Order: sequence, then structure tokens, then C-alpha cells
Amino acid sequence: MHVSPAKAGPNSLFILFFFLMLFSLTGCDQAPPPAPKLTGPAEPAYGDAIMEGSIGDASNLIPYIASDSSSSGITALVYDGLAKFDKNLDIVPSLAESWDISDDGLTITFHLRKGVKWHDGEPFTAEDCLFTYKFVTDPNTPTPYAADFMQIEKAEVLDRHTFRVKYKKPFSRALYAWLSDIVPKHLLEGKEVKDSPLARHPIGTGPYKFVSWKAGTSSVLKSNPDYFDGRP
Repeated sequence: MHVSPAKAGPNSLFILFFFLMLFSLTGCDQAPPPAPKLTGPAEPAYGDAIMEGSIGDASNLIPYIASDSSSSGITALVYDGLAKFDKNLDIVPSLAESWDISDDGLTITFHLRKGVKWHDGEPFTAEDCLFTYKFVTDPNTPTPYAADFMQIEKAEVLDRHTFRVKYKKPFSRALYAWLSDIVPKHLLEGKEVKDSPLARHPIGTGPYKFVSWKAGTSSVLKSNPDYFDGRP
């Protein structure tokens, strides 16, 4: 007996629904494979490379000398300051592991990290901080970045890992100024800055080491596995 859809009663609709459900379940009798269990925190794969385009070539890779963005983009990866910005834009330690500010706000004493080395293997010390101050404020250094450092009345090395600066008067940018790169005394002292090989082959303490610069084509850096703040 044929029952047309128009005349189908509640029983026939129930039977049709039952068989449709039964048919749909026949292909689901195999359970999916279980998801792999994580035994600990997942870690990202390490390696590979990042290629970044630039609107122009670098001009000079000595911090404080070149003011173009291409040069600064490279030196920011090669060099470090005594302090840096964190992800919340708060000033936090970098080459300095801590600092003390006097009650009158005029004196900052930086306590430097121990065991930090320049990319050529030489140790980083407070002498490099003092030299950086002298280098930037030297009239023979062609830099547009001396203004903040000119506010300093006295800079001195207290010991190998302690550096102190005293300002002439309260200066709101005092700590901010030391986000600027520290340069190597042993490679720049007594040298004509315009003739320094660091202009084309920088040596810093930063997370990346300089490899090569092919003018007008590319600059290549590699990660520094011994970086004091962890593997880049």
C-alpha cells in the first residue's frame, strides 16, 4: 500500500524519521582517534629567518652618528642600553640589573649585570658606560643626541660593575636617556669616529650579531646564543 506524503499520518512520519536517523548513524560507528596528550608547556620551534623590507639603505651603524630609520633599525638589534621598555612601555633593567635614585632625584647609581660580553668576546664594564657619556658629549662626535647627556654634572665609575651619574638639576628624562645604546670603549677610544670600522660592522652586546652589509641590497644579522637576557 502506497501512502502519499499528503496523507501520511503521525505514525508513518515517525517511522520515516527513525530510518533517517538510523542511516545517518551507520557512518559514525568508528570513534575519532584520541587527541595527543601534552606532557608539558608547548614550546615554539626555534630557527628560520625573518626578512624585513626597508625604504632605504643604512648609512652608518655606529649609534648616535646616524639618525635614519634604516640604520637605527639595525643598531637597535645589535646594541643595548642600561635600561629598556617592556611590553607595557615601563622602563625596566637591561645592561643594568638595577639602579638607585637619590632622594633629591639628582643622582642615579646603576648596578650593572656581570658576565655580559661584547660580540667580540671582550667583557662589558662600567668603563663602557663612562666612555659612552664622553663619546656622546664630545664636540668632535657629530651627533644630534647629546642634549640629554649634557644635563649631567658628573659621571663616574665606582667599580667594575657600578656606574653613577649626577645631574645639575632635576631632569625628568634622566632615566629615559639611558635607554640609549652603550658603545664599546675598547673599539672606539682614541679612534677617529669617521674612520671606525664599526660604521659598517657594529659590535654590541645585543640579541643579534652583525654578519654582513651589502650596500643597496641587504644587511644580515644572526641571533646571539649567549645573550644575557635569553636566547633570541
